[in-house]
Amino acid sequence: MPVAAPLCWALSAALALLAGAGASRPELSRAAEPAELSVADFGATPNDGENDARGLRTALEACRRRGPTTLRLPPGRYDLRDEDAVRLMRQAMSGAFGINPEPTIFRPYFPYARGLDFTGIEDLTVEAEGAELICEGWMEPLSLESCRNVTIRGLTIDYRRPPHSIGTILSVTDTHFDVEFPGWYPVHAGMPMPRVMLWDRDADRMLGPSVYPKGSERVRDQVLRLQGACPREAQGHLALVAHSFHFRPAILLHRAEDVVLDRVTVHSQPGMGIVGHRSRNLTFTGLRVVPRAGSVMSTNTDATHFTSCSGFIHFLGCQFEGHGDDATNIHNYYYTVSGTDGDGCYDLTVESPTGTHAQVLDHPDPGDTLELVEKETLEVVGTFDVASVENFPDQWRSRVRLDRPIPGDPARHYLVGASRLPSVRIEGCQVRSHRARAFLIKTRDVLIQSNTIENTTGTAIHVGAEGDWHEGPGSADVTIRNNRFLGCGRGEGTIHGASAIAVNVDAPRTDVPGIHRRILIEGNQVVGPGSERGIYVSGAREVTIRFNQIAGAQVPIEVEHSDAVAVYQNTGAVAMLGRGAPSSVRRKASSELRRPRCSRSAGQRP
Repeated sequence: MPVAAPLCWALSAALALLAGAGASRPELSRAAEPAELSVADFGATPNDGENDARGLRTALEACRRRGPTTLRLPPGRYDLRDEDAVRLMRQAMSGAFGINPEPTIFRPYFPYARGLDFTGIEDLTVEAEGAELICEGWMEPLSLESCRNVTIRGLTIDYRRPPHSIGTILSVTDTHFDVEFPGWYPVHAGMPMPRVMLWDRDADRMLGPSVYPKGSERVRDQVLRLQGACPREAQGHLALVAHSFHFRPAILLHRAEDVVLDRVTVHSQPGMGIVGHRSRNLTFTGLRVVPRAGSVMSTNTDATHFTSCSGFIHFLGCQFEGHGDDATNIHNYYYTVSGTDGDGCYDLTVESPTGTHAQVLDHPDPGDTLELVEKETLEVVGTFDVASVENFPDQWRSRVRLDRPIPGDPARHYLVGASRLPSVRIEGCQVRSHRARAFLIKTRDVLIQSNTIENTTGTAIHVGAEGDWHEGPGSADVTIRNNRFLGCGRGEGTIHGASAIAVNVDAPRTDVPGIHRRILIEGNQVVGPGSERGIYVSGAREVTIRFNQIAGAQVPIEVEHSDAVAVYQNTGAVAMLGRGAPSSVRRKASSELRRPRCSRSAGQRP
């Protein structure tokens, strides 16, 4: 039997006493302790105004050559400047890539600068409580590729010149609006501004719509005239000008395994905060993607985004605010299928509008299970095992051999990976005032509980299969429990008018039940003043909606194109089952509404 840890320590201490001949206290052998390094040993000194890139990178190289290691960053500001990144930033900000740089800088295998490259590192803990990494130049500050067992604690990531600008809207006309920017956001005509979000200074929240300018011209120093239709009520409030859509994330997790980000903060990034691709077992405790103090904007697009991952993804006690798209989006890709030699061989490609979110090839592995999905409905009609895979990254395709040929015309179907569907836990998180949805879910085995989501412009939680984005699959075994939804669903990203929760299917036909399965929505509080709906469910099977409190929605709960639905003991106003719902759904739900003795019929008040 193994020796208990306290006994091991006692034996080591006794040996140390015998060897020390009178030492005042026992010490463990240093050979048994993890190695510990400080970036200060490699010339990275905080708060000295010098570029710390060389010292930080040299320290990481030293960690790569060791066994289990703790790397310490003493508190303070570390300047991270990369000349290639600065060159790219200057090109983009000059307008060289047009008003929207994304098509140029966010494409497969576009060259980019890595701030700190963790590639291949294993068994590393980075202790960085109170350390700020201030980036200069558009880069990927942390690149964790092919890593295992890496923990990063306490680090903050921001930019010297944020990749966005925030100014006050001076005047609004039908064709343009003038914005005055403070001096710390140097601006000029022709700079990129693919999207402008709007912030209500009085309510301290993001307004629902955004503006997509066609161009800009100089009015006077630090005042630009933006061409585009802006809501009149935005005058006097703030314009949040993103200078990019997608680019590299602040933190990339690619083929990474057993990664923990503990109390890591991202204040800004010319793209997403975190992208995870083909990674496994990711834990985020106390993660914050939030504006720096005194600001109202964080990342230009999603706070986090995960594709083709496995194992689990956990968010525990995290905070999200002020970012330009979803707080998280977790999904696989629907592969487009083409070609066959009659022996079960096919080409697979990802044809989503912006490629993959890591901008590297997504592909199955031998032994994976793929689901065959009808394009027309996104319904699963079969499963296949992958016998072999040959990848052609430069051609953006994979050649796979399946265990048997696909029956009929492969072009009528997608394939989607069933072996890369991570279990998800999102608990005790706070999401406040950003564009689009908080949690966008396309995976299976999901628990979302005890979160507070406030003033998102879109629906707070969206369980969706999105054919247009080639993002799926249909979800299953999803529990949404004991959350608070306050004032969500007021603009961009609102799904079927739902303030709190939407379950739906984005496909040419949306009237097929069972694309999503086994959904439990219970014990939530929904306050959605003036919203069209509180909770909307479509295309699902085995749905239970119970014990929810809903206020402010014109239609508290609507269910359509679903079966095996139970809706009961919801207060505020109970349920209305939707237009076009199959009669079996209407009868099933009505019987469930009547079954509990304390439930109320539709339309009754509590």
